[in-house]
Amino acid sequence: MGTGFKSLISTPVKAGALLVACTALSAPALGAAMDRPFIRVSSIVIVMGANDFSNNGGDAVFAVDFNILNNVPSGTAAPDIIGVDGVTMNYNTGRFNASENGSASGYEFEITDQVSGGAFTSVGPHQTLDENDSYSAFEIDETTGLDINLGNRASRFLVVSNAQFDIYAQSSDLVATGDFSALDYSNIGYRLRVQRTGGGGVWRWGQRAQNPTTGGTGIVGGVNDLGDMSSGFTKVFDGGRRTAAQRGTLLQQAVSFQSRYRLQGAGALGLGNYDLSMGSGELGATVTYTVYTP
Repeated sequence: MGTGFKSLISTPVKAGALLVACTALSAPALGAAMDRPFIRVSSIVIVMGANDFSNNGGDAVFAVDFNILNNVPSGTAAPDIIGVDGVTMNYNTGRFNASENGSASGYEFEITDQVSGGAFTSVGPHQTLDENDSYSAFEIDETTGLDINLGNRASRFLVVSNAQFDIYAQSSDLVATGDFSALDYSNIGYRLRVQRTGGGGVWRWGQRAQNPTTGGTGIVGGVNDLGDMSSGFTKVFDGGRRTAAQRGTLLQQAVSFQSRYRLQGAGALGLGNYDLSMGSGELGATVTYTVYTP
């Protein structure tokens, strides 16, 4: 520290000699200023989805969760420093769209085993049947039928992280009305999958991401319907590493988690695919996803 300060004194030899003499006669010099450069990067996970359901005017893509994973015990929900709740979204017609909550429209029907025709055209919101959608005329024979397995009901959210993470899910708020009133959580099949990259154009995700499954077990087996997660938060993804693999934007470093739901056989009616004899009604629930520390 003394040498450093000497370099600030003017250059005449006499002044320098006087300083040395004084130093020799006094106590050792101590620094008058201290510094401690300290840079710490927190472990974070950012979740991207929509700011509300489409039928409530929601839009996408928004960062709806900013989770800090530091100093949180394993199995405890990470603090979220964005004070709003987001919802899931989908990627349709070349862009991201807020998902529909299902309260205002029915499911899309699929014509099966038709001789010809029966093409379905969905005019947003997708995965819902309303007066804006259309079917082409179709020719039937003795095998032609109808069910509601047209792509199942799907939704997604994006995750970008600089650290490994787990995801837990819980189903709640069951709604079963009309001819579906005897059904329960177990009648809603569930499947989660990771898509490292997808989309297109300016809305392509994952070009600079890696699969966060590596180092963990990935999608957790045994969670096959909403009944398997109705008793509390249940692990559905076991991560092993961060999503970000190279320098890039949040969208480039993100991966997608897509959930698919379907009407399935279980419970009172022993369902297979939908049949018109089952009547009409509503079967739904809320699924809440939470990021946890590994």
